[in-house]
Formats: sequence, C-alpha cells, structure tokens
Amino acid sequence: MSDVVQVEIELLGRHFTIGTPQGEQETLLEAVRLLEGKISTIQQHGKVMDADKIAIMAALNIAHDLLKTKVGEGLEMAAFQRKIRDMGEAADNALRQSQQPLF
Repeated sequence: MSDVVQVEIELLGRHFTIGTPQGEQETLLEAVRLLEGKISTIQQHGKVMDADKIAIMAALNIAHDLLKTKVGEGLEMAAFQRKIRDMGEAADNALRQSQQPLF
C-alpha cells in the first residue's frame, strides 16, 4: 500500500490539508488549479456569491465538463453511461420475462 502524504492548499481564502498517495501530489495540485480556474471564472462573471455557492457551482461545472468528455468513437461520457444503463435495464427485463411461468 502506498504512503499518504499531506499537501497544503488554499481555496477561497481557506487553508486545507489534503491527504494524497505518494507520487500523486502533482495530480492533486493540477486538480486544485482546475478548481481555482473555475472559481475565478464564476467570481468574474457571476453575481457576488458566498464561498459555499461558488464552490458548488465550480464543482458542478467540472462535473458537467467531465460528462461532456468524449470517449471511444466520439460518444460523450453521459451518453455512454445512459447506453450502459439502458442495456442493463433491457437485460433485467429479459431475465424477468424468461422467469415467468409457462402455464
């Protein structure tokens, strides 16, 4: 098991200590930079909001961007997830129908 290291960060004027696996510090710091960028955009273009609302809006923006990410042959991740869910439901329905008594 890898060792966990503590990384000090600051977001919205608040200091946090985040535990991350050894060797993943740069990935965490890149995530912090991404979040800072979203926060900055929201602060520049939005109405004055409290820190909690800004953090939630930034998280929603990042989640939305992630779901729009293309996978495979240009299929958006959200559409890909819907297709998988639909296939699972179809399989469940087929299994239910096959288990009905014949007489």
